[in-house]
Amino acid sequence: MTVERLKAFAQAWSEKNIDTIMDFFTEDCRYSASVVQKSKETAYGKKEVREKVLALIAFDDSITSEVNNLYVDGYFGFWEWEYKTVKNGTVKGCDVFTFQDDLIQIKNAYRKIMT
Repeated sequence: MTVERLKAFAQAWSEKNIDTIMDFFTEDCRYSASVVQKSKETAYGKKEVREKVLALIAFDDSITSEVNNLYVDGYFGFWEWEYKTVKNGTVKGCDVFTFQDDLIQIKNAYRKIMT
């Protein structure tokens, strides 16, 4: 994985392009979202991950999203993100990634709780 490729993934996420988003994941991927909805916390495999991503996109209702401080080192990476939403104002967080070659094997998202 490269920073440039991770930026392309960020762009697809920002555009809510689910097909392109899923092209970045391995078949045996795992995704733990920053918020837990009605389903289980962690999704396993492309089918479950796709469903989780779609649910999260709907939940966040983001007007804009911005990713900063992308970092890739071998099979590890992270980024910081900020959403500006209609319902919640500004929401910040970070994602931690594990890569397998040029694909995302694990994506763990963490959301900052603003009080």
